[in-house]
Amino acid sequence: MPAGWYDDPFTDHLQRYWTGDSWTKETRTRPDLVTPPPPPAPGAAPSGQRYVNYLVPSIIALICCAWPLAIFAIVFSVQGNSAVKRGDMATGLQKANRARLFVILSMILGIVVWIYLAYTVSTTELPPQQDTINPFSA
Repeated sequence: MPAGWYDDPFTDHLQRYWTGDSWTKETRTRPDLVTPPPPPAPGAAPSGQRYVNYLVPSIIALICCAWPLAIFAIVFSVQGNSAVKRGDMATGLQKANRARLFVILSMILGIVVWIYLAYTVSTTELPPQQDTINPFSA
């Protein structure tokens, strides 16, 4: 028998290389048995993407940054978590991406507001100190 790949005499699903004298340790899956991977299930996550829960960053943004935008981040986070619990990863990823966007926007707006407040407080002149102020005197 000439050298080449032949059905493995020891297993049904592999091929083993025949050197012409003996079988080697090299094996491969039989080409007629290779099946393509199944299509993704409806609602499955696209390959390479992972669901991230943005609920905690949304709450932190609500407390520390611009709360109007953080409310939207919380809503989208909760909707994404609900979709993932239902098994709809595609919708969960979409909602998580929107939550991330609103967390980022909230943080940017919050930083701008804090910088503005710090600038306003540091550049505002206080009126001269008066010794005694009595609101009841005429």
